[in-house]
Amino acid sequence: MARKSAQVETRMLSEYLLAEYPQYPHRQSVPLGVIDAGLQAQVGYKAAVGYSRPYRPEVDGVVFLPGALVLVEAKVWNVINGLAKLPLYNSLIPATPELKEYNHLPVIMELVVGGSNKNLEIMAAERGVRIRVYSPPWLADVYAKMQSYWTADYQRERQRKLEVRKILGLE
Repeated sequence: MARKSAQVETRMLSEYLLAEYPQYPHRQSVPLGVIDAGLQAQVGYKAAVGYSRPYRPEVDGVVFLPGALVLVEAKVWNVINGLAKLPLYNSLIPATPELKEYNHLPVIMELVVGGSNKNLEIMAAERGVRIRVYSPPWLADVYAKMQSYWTADYQRERQRKLEVRKILGLE
């Protein structure tokens, strides 16, 4: 039996977008950057977009406001990585053909997290990124489990489960 993925960040992003921007169009998992011109010449634009998808960076979400684009990264784990990615993703907006009609708009960068701290806020402010805390009750449960992950009791139980799975041929 395969383990199930909780898709925590995907759910967090979806709920956040619906809660914060219900009246505006948005997209999730948006590829950014150029599409190889040589590939376009060979297979055409539409096919080249599809073939290029695995090789293009992907922002978690884009919200299309009347006067701005909002780039959104939602992070529960590796929060600093999400913060670091946003300015880099922003630099790709002018090179993204799917977003060319929005190139004239200012870009707002948002990092959606379940909780913040002063260090994160300082780093985000330095990069022009807004920290948005979104923490519904189900996410608080995830954070509580995360906090116990590094405890000795949790690690022992995790090791026991892995050994049982191996014995049963599940992994």
